[in-house]
Amino acid sequence: MRPFIPLVLAAASLSAASAPSPAVPDPAEILQQLRGFATTGTLLHVAAHPDDENTQLITYFARSRGYRTAYLSLTRGDGGQNEIGREFDEKLGLARTHELLAARRIDGGRQFFTRAIDFGYSKTVDETLRFWDRREVLGDVVRVIRTFRPDVIVTRFSPTGGGTHGHHTASGLLGLEAARLAGDPAAYPEQLREGLTAWQPKRVMLNAGGPGRGGGSPAGALKLDIGGRDPATGEGLGAIAGRSRGQHITQGFGGFGSRGAGDGPNEQSFMLLHGEPAKQDLFDGVDVTWSRLGAKGAAVARLTEDAIAAFRREDPSASLPALFKIRAALAELPAEPLVEDRRRQLNSIIQSAAGITVRSESTQAEVVAGEALSVRFRVSAKTGLAVRWTGLKAWGGDVPVPAAAAKVGEAGVAVEHSGRVPAGLPVSQPYWLREEGRSGISTVRDSSLIGRPENPPVLPVTYEFEVAGEKFRVEDELAAFSAGAKGGERRRRVDIISPVSLRLPAEVVLFAPGATRQVDVEIEASRAATGRARLRLPAGWTASPEAVPFQLARAGESVRVKFAVKATTEVRSAALVAEAEVGGVACTRQRVVIDYPHLPVLLLQPE
Repeated sequence: MRPFIPLVLAAASLSAASAPSPAVPDPAEILQQLRGFATTGTLLHVAAHPDDENTQLITYFARSRGYRTAYLSLTRGDGGQNEIGREFDEKLGLARTHELLAARRIDGGRQFFTRAIDFGYSKTVDETLRFWDRREVLGDVVRVIRTFRPDVIVTRFSPTGGGTHGHHTASGLLGLEAARLAGDPAAYPEQLREGLTAWQPKRVMLNAGGPGRGGGSPAGALKLDIGGRDPATGEGLGAIAGRSRGQHITQGFGGFGSRGAGDGPNEQSFMLLHGEPAKQDLFDGVDVTWSRLGAKGAAVARLTEDAIAAFRREDPSASLPALFKIRAALAELPAEPLVEDRRRQLNSIIQSAAGITVRSESTQAEVVAGEALSVRFRVSAKTGLAVRWTGLKAWGGDVPVPAAAAKVGEAGVAVEHSGRVPAGLPVSQPYWLREEGRSGISTVRDSSLIGRPENPPVLPVTYEFEVAGEKFRVEDELAAFSAGAKGGERRRRVDIISPVSLRLPAEVVLFAPGATRQVDVEIEASRAATGRARLRLPAGWTASPEAVPFQLARAGESVRVKFAVKATTEVRSAALVAEAEVGGVACTRQRVVIDYPHLPVLLLQPE
């Protein structure tokens, strides 16, 4: 049986009252994306925490030069301070993760993490690496290098320290060591068995200057001006970098920005740590064109050059035939990370040139697995070419597109649908928090997730189109939309929730050996629910009564149930877990909502 079961189907033109679809990029931005597609240079920036990154370095290489550029933060900042709220530890780490993602949407970079847990200030690198489990975190950095395959790595901090704390020094040390190991098939061979391949960067450079970064301008340093203006928008790169850094609001950087236009020179110093020296540029000796992939890559380069030369700002859709030729040539290349990334970028360029926008909108931000969900799939196309909406898949099942909705124009069409989400979906929880972590490092069973900033889409949506005689797809995911505090919209991924959430009175309760204490469990309904509550106890402990029935008539209603718990005479720590059985399903999750205006609403559901 298909997991998505159609119940209701209708097609209609979008009305003026409907929420707007995402805007089609400006033609100048489409052209700049195409120029970026013509390059293959890849840079990885490495540091320890959110807000450590050099945002102008990322902005310069990602937006001005069009290179694949990413920031690897070893931690999610969960050990730091919060300038705007009471969320700390893993809650703060989740908020800072999304601040980094917001920053990357501005400066054009990508984001990676290791499993290392931030634990505040550390005086020495040795202390840091003892706490983190050096081998495991080093392996995560190796994994990111083998996944992203950078030509150049730039560390923010020196591997030898000086004037900074242990986390910073550790990031420089691990970045350098991982670069040396990533090309060695004997290092972390389990990653190769999983499908990754060894990769050796051309060089590792230290972004020198400042505490922990080798002084102001060390002798022999490579000097590079990363100032100027964004080719697409004309905005100063410094101003863009300032807006990116200003996303770190929990760090107190909400008012951070560039003074003036932000387009002046910005000379930075770089010291060689490993690999081949560079005299003029970080990418000296690196082929940053498609020709690095041989004759078939050179064919992609020629077609791209032709498309750039013929691009018409007044009519981007005129480039579609050329873009589809590039897509066909790209299909001849091996499916390596660089090619796959650029393939996704090209698909986005085609979508923009065709003026196509999509919106997968849920009426609910939270849904219980197995229940019905009403959604609206919206499509518009601002182009003079005929665009046909030929197919739609929602989390694995086909959704019929009626004939009335197949022809898409600027006014747009929408398909309203109701279906059941799969009953077996687990409740939403950030992958690095699904299980109790070890000392200094998160537990992640699925190694394919390591390095990713967030979970893959739980309710993916695929739109299928035909334009200019060619077929292509647009990938999206189901989301809920609400009004923002200062206008605009807030977008939130749809979360899978339990029908009830549970809360114990405190994280730690002290029992005298052999003593009996009352333990209260608060049960709150996400949906109307009838069930029985109990405690999961360690061996030898008892609870009276063993189970307590409850009935909650509506969402938001809660009840408190009481147990008399008797401990054993043995002196040790033990875990008590509250459980509610609803409809034959065991529910053990708490509910923690993080709601800051500058972020989407974030939901944690720990046990």
